[in-house]
Amino acid sequence: MSRKSTASSSRTTRSRYTDPTPDFKAFLASQQPPTSYSTSGTFRGPRSSTTDEEIPLPDSTRARSLTPAEADQALKDLFRGGTDNAGTFTDDAEGVVKGFRDNIRLLPHQIPSRAWMRDREDLVKKKAGGILADDMGLGKTIQATARILDGPPTKIDRQNGYAAATLVVCPLGVLKQWEAEIEKFTVGLRVIPYHDGKRGKVARLLSEANVVLTTYGVVCSEHATMNPQDRSIGSVLFTTKWWRIILDEAHTIKNRKTKTAEACWDLQARFRWCLTATPMQNKVDDFFPLLKFMHIKPLNEWELFNSMIAKPISNGSGANLAMKRLQVVLKQVMFRRTKLDVESVLKLPDRTVVVLSCEFDSSEQQFYTALRNNVKTLLQRILAKSEENGGATYMNVLVLLLRLRQACDHPCLVLDGYADDMEDVNPGTKLNMALDADSGSDVEADISEPRCHVCKSRLTRRNRADSKSWPDHCIDCAAFKVQAENLHSSKRASAKIRTLLKLLQNIAKESGGREKTVIFSQFTAMLDILESFLVAIGVRFARYDGQMTIKERTEALQEIERDPRTTVILVSLKAGGVGLNLTACNHVILVDMWWNPAVEEQAFDRTHRVGQKRNVHIYKLKIDDTVEDRILQLQEKKRQLTTMALSGSHIKNQKLGMHELLQLFK
Repeated sequence: MSRKSTASSSRTTRSRYTDPTPDFKAFLASQQPPTSYSTSGTFRGPRSSTTDEEIPLPDSTRARSLTPAEADQALKDLFRGGTDNAGTFTDDAEGVVKGFRDNIRLLPHQIPSRAWMRDREDLVKKKAGGILADDMGLGKTIQATARILDGPPTKIDRQNGYAAATLVVCPLGVLKQWEAEIEKFTVGLRVIPYHDGKRGKVARLLSEANVVLTTYGVVCSEHATMNPQDRSIGSVLFTTKWWRIILDEAHTIKNRKTKTAEACWDLQARFRWCLTATPMQNKVDDFFPLLKFMHIKPLNEWELFNSMIAKPISNGSGANLAMKRLQVVLKQVMFRRTKLDVESVLKLPDRTVVVLSCEFDSSEQQFYTALRNNVKTLLQRILAKSEENGGATYMNVLVLLLRLRQACDHPCLVLDGYADDMEDVNPGTKLNMALDADSGSDVEADISEPRCHVCKSRLTRRNRADSKSWPDHCIDCAAFKVQAENLHSSKRASAKIRTLLKLLQNIAKESGGREKTVIFSQFTAMLDILESFLVAIGVRFARYDGQMTIKERTEALQEIERDPRTTVILVSLKAGGVGLNLTACNHVILVDMWWNPAVEEQAFDRTHRVGQKRNVHIYKLKIDDTVEDRILQLQEKKRQLTTMALSGSHIKNQKLGMHELLQLFK
């Protein structure tokens, strides 16, 4: 249940913000921190189909690298009969799909992809799926539904052991949306959701359905119970030979070391599809799990992908050739159009993005300055122990960055639960950041000299605070505690909240209360704080976050769409940044920025998509002269890598390591 209160072209403008400096206009190839995920044993490749037509991938019991001759032959098989992704727009009979409702037709830009998907399910040419990577909001769901209707299994296919069903794996938040859209588009398709406590009751019916809907969470959890020696034992998801598998929001498996990626690789199917508008979010490594899932030889082996693609791009040696290899592969297996490519036929409303500066008041500025100084002290201590901490150093640095980012939203986000956060990041190593002087520290103090009771730095006459008011505290830690005590109230409006409330009031005034707004934040605690302020100004709102049940999420989406009195929906960026259709709203407020621009673009396009009738206005809230300036600069680097990988541009310099990460603190 949602919570209620009582009461075509795209252009970007910036308010009081200059473009990133030239030295940030470079490629970004590797910037992810060491992952905390691990897998049990070696990776198991997806098991091959029982038919001779399936492109096989050896499992872990007989995995080996391809010989040069085999790799060359696999590439030849891959590129044979490739399709030009450009396509031509038309509105001929190809827009009519047998099985669609009478009033449903494919839009002109969706017709070329229908033909391409048909071609990519040609086992004679050793094609068994691909990546549909159209921009957000261009209708990947209806295109995939058309493929399901166009390509059902034959009687012979069923005799060969394939189920009638296409398995759709998607995030939990969009499962109901898939069900609703198939119902909206088609007549006669039998759809069975397979999730939550009802799985046991419907398991025996799945093979006779036309579409089975499940989530990545279910696939991952049931994979853990699978018997690797006998696939006839275990979860129906893994014992069934699906006719087709569609991974929606396929970038969910972009990390090859996760259990979710491994689970998806082990599903059996004749055809395999990946739907994602952001096939690469961080680095070219993101493509590998998709290629492995689709059995695309020879790049479905990590050692070969790493040597031919990932490593050359990461270290800069042979990067242009490696990028060319990747582009050649993607031209064969991926179909992608941006909104700009199809604007002549799609005619979406305009989209404007404004980077809007918010001003700290004097107390907030003092708090941020004290926090920044405290963080620098801790940062020096972390780096001094980096050899001992190893990969934990990177994670600790990220947590310090997190606190600076949260301080730009509201001081309360910094002040609650810091010690617990640090314990989660690096068990047994609590970095005491000033709130609880009794909590431990991993820094051993020399008892022969005075140390700050909080940060454990050596106290001198120059850095010691007033001994009467703040005994055994350095100036930085004392200042931070003073500001923390002054600002530790969720009822106090922060700079961003003040700006956000003015925006909402202006939107209501200018639209006569008819236009609606999505407010995104990465922090659910920030959404909690915002609720009381919305109540205070009489704004009726809904809420959508990861703690809500699927029923509550569905009700929240229905409320913002259907109730004219509800003009705002608060959305957690992680839970609602992908898959949702929020065209009832045409204003977007991004409270806090993320250094991956693909995540932000996904969120923006919840509103700027097919079905939107009004111009879309997007506001990115930013505090000047803080860590958020550097985040904007980092976003520019990431955009360039993605653009080059998908468009055929050449690589220049592309390196981001600990040094560049530390630049975010300046």
